[in-house]
Amino acid sequence: MRAIARSSLLIGVALALAACSSGGGTGQGTAIDPTDAPPGTAAPTSQPVEQPLQPGTALNACELITAGDIAAATGIKDVPAGEFKSNPDTLSPGHSKCTYRGDFGQIIVDLTPEDGANLYDAARGAYDDASDITGGWDGAFNSNKDKRAFVWKGAVTTMFTLFLSDPALEQYDVAEQLGKAMIAKL
Repeated sequence: MRAIARSSLLIGVALALAACSSGGGTGQGTAIDPTDAPPGTAAPTSQPVEQPLQPGTALNACELITAGDIAAATGIKDVPAGEFKSNPDTLSPGHSKCTYRGDFGQIIVDLTPEDGANLYDAARGAYDDASDITGGWDGAFNSNKDKRAFVWKGAVTTMFTLFLSDPALEQYDVAEQLGKAMIAKL
């Protein structure tokens, strides 16, 4: 009698396991393949389709911040044309730099016309002395210690590196003026 009870119990366990592995029952204990799709529908793709980043401006760094903008921000009348450098990379195909040198010192305009929010957020967390610059942009800050300021509007982020030789020039004020010139052209 015990042998029959044991056999019946083993058969019952085997049938329960078979039901679970075949997808029958309540679904508890069954694995669902996320690539399985109901009949007549497409299975989800395993790789997300990356969309190219859309630039927020067609201007390069020297067009976005001109010698006239540098003159207005620093109060220097004769600012020579900037030295342009196209610097595309995989994260920013439109990345460019413009370096201005003159009686004010040196200002480097570093333009990333795509993915402004991510670049700005990463930069904002990297500067421990950052102070916000208020204005008509999505975000802006100045770091006196690192001689840098960032301005972000839409897809565009511009980093200003400011080596100001005139002690009367306040980096924060110059950065604010350059930020206003930037967003006026976007």
